[in-house]
Amino acid sequence: MAYDVHIRTADGGVQYPNAFGYDIKDGILMVEVGDDADHADKIYFAPGYWQQYVVDPYGEDPLDLELDVFDDDEDEEYEDDDVEEDHDEADE
Repeated sequence: MAYDVHIRTADGGVQYPNAFGYDIKDGILMVEVGDDADHADKIYFAPGYWQQYVVDPYGEDPLDLELDVFDDDEDEEYEDDDVEEDHDEADE
């Protein structure tokens, strides 16, 4: 089962739309993400860094993070070749 986890942090926020799990222990927020459950990483957020979180919200952006996670229009146009071109221009 995948979870949609939104996290407000001290310097912004992050969303994990396909997290495999989450937990809080001793104030440390853990989110498990990856390509599949067998190859997932656990990301830990220190108690002083994360401020709020919501799991499987009814609204698109309940914490007003203003993230564009589902805005795929711009992401589809961005390819590895663009990175190489930008890197080559910087070397000149």
